[in-house]
Amino acid sequence: MSHITHLLVQRIASELDTHLRVAVSDKFTKASVVKPHRFQASPIDNPVYVYVTTGDPDDPTLVDGRITLDDMEKLGMKLPAGEIGGGHYWWRRGTIYMGAYYTTQNVTQNNAANYAQTIRGRTEYYAERVNVADLVDDFGERAYYLMVISGNLTEGGGPENQYLWRGKMVWQALTHRPY
Repeated sequence: MSHITHLLVQRIASELDTHLRVAVSDKFTKASVVKPHRFQASPIDNPVYVYVTTGDPDDPTLVDGRITLDDMEKLGMKLPAGEIGGGHYWWRRGTIYMGAYYTTQNVTQNNAANYAQTIRGRTEYYAERVNVADLVDDFGERAYYLMVISGNLTEGGGPENQYLWRGKMVWQALTHRPY
């Protein structure tokens, strides 16, 4: 059996793998690993990595939420958010984590920053284009569309001439679960 959040994570990771790893030839911006769920390998061996998860392990307050009637107005939808017999609309939420570890590539700080921001831009661009409208889980919940709602990319510490960039994007998908 499968829940809609698992299907969403699988779809996002699969699409990002195509556009961040398979289709990229530049060794500084090509992802070594793009995967669903937590990245558990060495970033030294996999200097550019992306992983997709539900929720946010760094922020336990990022949870799925039911859409209220006020939310429907903001979305420009005239649908019942929780009518008896009509089911519920949800925001299913998760995170895309990115890392770019330029520790052995002998690049300048400016180039490392440019490469990391290119990875971020590519990730944002393709994440927002993931089609989820065909996903239906074993409980009848259907996804409609996905959007990136926030993101960051920051430079971390490390020895001189070694540049570590880490970031994340929060995504949410509109879904409907019938009664």
